[in-house]
Amino acid sequence: MKKDAFIAEMNHQVKLVRTEYGLTQEAMAKALGLSKKTLVEIEKGRASLGWMGAVAFSSIFSASRVLSGVLGGDAGDMILALAFEDLQPT
Repeated sequence: MKKDAFIAEMNHQVKLVRTEYGLTQEAMAKALGLSKKTLVEIEKGRASLGWMGAVAFSSIFSASRVLSGVLGGDAGDMILALAFEDLQPT
């Protein structure tokens, strides 16, 4: 998986994870440090979490069964691999 695919997948999972946790849009937005308007736009596919938002989302909700199923386990290993995938050692 590449960074763009990871971001797109996290965008797609926001509403499912919010539902899994029983959170309102207001509560989820607050947990992610977003405005409710931005969260709504992400849930509708009109905006994106971006790399940092996707990392924060998958870290904050790391216990999510939804994310675990999509990512095949803990997001931490994938985040580390993606963060360093295009970097060359000096």
